[in-house]
Amino acid sequence: MNLRLSQISGGFITPKAYGLGFLAMSVLAVLIVLVIILVGEYTKTRGRFLLTALTFEGYFFCSLAPVWVAERRPESLVAQLGMGAALTALLLLLIGYWGTPDSDAFWKSTAIVTIIAFVLSYLAVVDADNGRLSRSLHAKAIALPTVVGCLGIAAGINWPPYWWAFSLSVISWVVTLGISALSYWIRRLQRR
Repeated sequence: MNLRLSQISGGFITPKAYGLGFLAMSVLAVLIVLVIILVGEYTKTRGRFLLTALTFEGYFFCSLAPVWVAERRPESLVAQLGMGAALTALLLLLIGYWGTPDSDAFWKSTAIVTIIAFVLSYLAVVDADNGRLSRSLHAKAIALPTVVGCLGIAAGINWPPYWWAFSLSVISWVVTLGISALSYWIRRLQRR
C-alpha cells in the first residue's frame, strides 16, 4: 500500500500549504515592520517577533522542495531527511531567539543543522527523479563546502586559509550549477 505524505498528514504537508505558509509569513513580516515604523519604536520583543516571522518564512521556503519531492516520490529518503532537518533547524532557531541560550555550542549546533537543512533541500530537488542524485555532479560538488563549513564551525576554526578554501569550494559548486543551467538553456533554445 503506497500512502502519500499528504494522506498521512491530513493534507497539511503539501507543496501548496507550504507555499501559502511562505506567503503568509512574508505578509506577517511586512506587517511587523510596518507596526515598528508606525509606532516609531523598535523593541527587543518586536525584533524577536520579526525574526520569528522571517525564520518561519525561511522554514517554509526551505521545506517546499522536500515536501514537493516527498509528494512526488514518497520513497525519497533525502526528502524525508530534508523535512526533518528543516523542522529541527526551525525549532533550534526559535529556542535560540526566545530562550536566549548563552552557549557557543548551542549556536554552533544550530548553524550546522541549518546548513544541513538547506543542503538537503537542494539535494531533494536533485533527487526528484529516481537515480539522478547518484549521477549528479552538483550533489558531489555541494558535499565539499558542506563538510568544510560544518567542520569549520564545529571546531571553531579561525584560520583564514581554511575559510578561503571553503569560499573556493562554494564558488566551484556555483560554477558547476551555472554551467549546467546555461547548457540546459542552450539545449532548449536549439530545440526551437
